[in-house]
Amino acid sequence: GGHGWEIPPCYVDMYETIHKDSGSGGGGKSSSATASGMQGDSFRWFARYLLEGRVLSELSGLADMLNDEPSIITRRNQPMTKKSMLFVSALSDAGVDSAAALRKHWAEVNDKFLFRALKPWVKKGRAEDAKRLWMVSVASNVEAWKNRG
Repeated sequence: GGHGWEIPPCYVDMYETIHKDSGSGGGGKSSSATASGMQGDSFRWFARYLLEGRVLSELSGLADMLNDEPSIITRRNQPMTKKSMLFVSALSDAGVDSAAALRKHWAEVNDKFLFRALKPWVKKGRAEDAKRLWMVSVASNVEAWKNRG
């Protein structure tokens, strides 16, 4: 506003904020219109960062094995590719948009989660390397989840 007060940053969970707003029937230009435009953004950004190796350190070498830059997932100026949609949809369907949620899903629901969606992203000659890296990452993260307490 006109006072120029400095407001400290605060953590806001994107998934919770979007889903809470999309359910409200606010007046005027409803927040649900804004939320629907953002629907899936947390999953898109999580997918991108996961493939870039920025979410789990064990996957830091994955980016070199990919046939496309993960940044195509978050580009708004072009249609989303089929492989991007598959990856993001898998995350969205499972409600996974954080490292903790991913570890929990791998440990409690399906340790093969995302592996099929990863395959179209991997260069043909690097499939075995990517599979090995992915399996080691899943195993160590499942172990970390089980030993968290």
